[in-house]
Amino acid sequence: MKTIKDEFVSVDINDDNNPSRNNELTNNYPANERSSAYEDDDSPSRQRSMLKALWSEATSTTSFPELHHHQLHQRHTNVSTNTTNYARKGSTGSNASPSKRRSLTGRRGGHTHLHHNRAARVAKRVWLAAFAALAASSLIAVHIFLYRVIFSTTSNATDDINDAASMIAKYLAPEDQTAAMSLREAHSHVLKPITTHAIDQSQFTIRMNTWHRNEQLILSVNHHAKCETVKEIQIVWCDSQNEPPEDILHHVSGKVKIEKHTINNLNERFKVHLDPPTLGILSLDDDVLRPCEALDAAFIRWTRHPERMLGFDVRTHVVEESKEGQTTWKYGYMSTTEKSNRYSLTLPRASFLHRDYLDLYTMALPRPMYAYIAQHFECEDIAMSFLVSSLTGGKPPLITDYWAVKSMVKLYSESKISGGKDHKRARDKCVNDFADMLGLKGNVVDGVHVQPLQTGKIRHKDSFFGYGAEPEDWSSIEPQSVKTQHLKDLIETMQKVKAMYGNVRTAWLSGKIAETMEEAKLAGMIENTEEWKKRWKQ
Repeated sequence: MKTIKDEFVSVDINDDNNPSRNNELTNNYPANERSSAYEDDDSPSRQRSMLKALWSEATSTTSFPELHHHQLHQRHTNVSTNTTNYARKGSTGSNASPSKRRSLTGRRGGHTHLHHNRAARVAKRVWLAAFAALAASSLIAVHIFLYRVIFSTTSNATDDINDAASMIAKYLAPEDQTAAMSLREAHSHVLKPITTHAIDQSQFTIRMNTWHRNEQLILSVNHHAKCETVKEIQIVWCDSQNEPPEDILHHVSGKVKIEKHTINNLNERFKVHLDPPTLGILSLDDDVLRPCEALDAAFIRWTRHPERMLGFDVRTHVVEESKEGQTTWKYGYMSTTEKSNRYSLTLPRASFLHRDYLDLYTMALPRPMYAYIAQHFECEDIAMSFLVSSLTGGKPPLITDYWAVKSMVKLYSESKISGGKDHKRARDKCVNDFADMLGLKGNVVDGVHVQPLQTGKIRHKDSFFGYGAEPEDWSSIEPQSVKTQHLKDLIETMQKVKAMYGNVRTAWLSGKIAETMEEAKLAGMIENTEEWKKRWKQ
């Protein structure tokens, strides 16, 4: 069916001299009325006015009722017929009375107004309908918004509780599903003093986490067993399908013990099955080596602050504020940490901590945290660092000397335990959620108001030694303050190195690193060395 636009799109309304247009209009009238339709001189101009008005109305509205072709032109015919009748009666002649002329003029205008009025009514209805639809949609949107505002918090909280309960039941062993100690009890716990037994001030125990990296494990144990201050090396073995290598089971040092676990997740590195012989624990990954002097220096610093965690790595948290005023914490990698020169956590891949913190982690850590770590094999390092900070007034971990931090030797591994594409997102979630659960955002947990997590300055004036919060000057430490000759010698060595010039210091450190990596380098396990390139065909 043709629309108004179809009917008139081919007509040039603005051209009064278009003969084709005039013929077309003429042919639309019945033959017996054509002559009478043109007896009135005003008919063509009036028709053009009508067409212009109709076209204007048609193009200015979004919807217009379809009019049949014959219906539209029937109205033109009626107008012409009525006009002819008045002409025959002489109503439009010069002798017609003014009242009759006004009457005729009014009738002519009435027909034009008929079209205008109809179009106006249709347009009005269209716009009213559009307005009603817009109002209805706006009302629905407002209802949805109010529903979300009122009910979303409760719904999300319920979902989180249900998800946490489900996760705990699915990923934790029955004995781990309920915390054996509340956070309130953990805050009230008093650490065992390291002064009771002389061994706690002279030696420490290494707890080494490993997984399917036997060569790295053997190289690490071989190196660390040579360190005089290492009393025992406990291997946390979570591989129930395989036995540890013979070189570890019967290590020549006599210092190695295997702690077998039936569960494989990262919480197990802190779950003690074999009671360590010392209160000082060095938590260590199997692919990280450091000179014995670096470990000894860090241990001496830890014995002066046994309630703190002391690490070799610095990381920070980043606080972001949304437009709604809500704050979110995110994980800051090394680049972010160094740029800000502030840190707030350390990593247990190499860090000293009190033996009691291992039990507090296992017994008091909120179960949703414990379950998340078990499920995702992520964030046990963040959890331990945050736990100790929450129990020590929000203080950041202590960090060893800068030279000791930079003395790390990394063993090559073809596969990585962490570092997947979702690694950053997972750690962001851990930092934010764990801080909430442990109260490190200054909130109350388990009836305890926890101090907010603080940050520490990283670099200090002495760039070779001072690093992290509360740095200590080796010149102020008396050698006689330690129990063994070995540690006395270490203090004297640190005081001598401190007195050295920069290049001499660097040469001393390079020699210690070379000694540390000697066996691993020969085995082709130090990346980018000639031996490594030859072994791995790089």
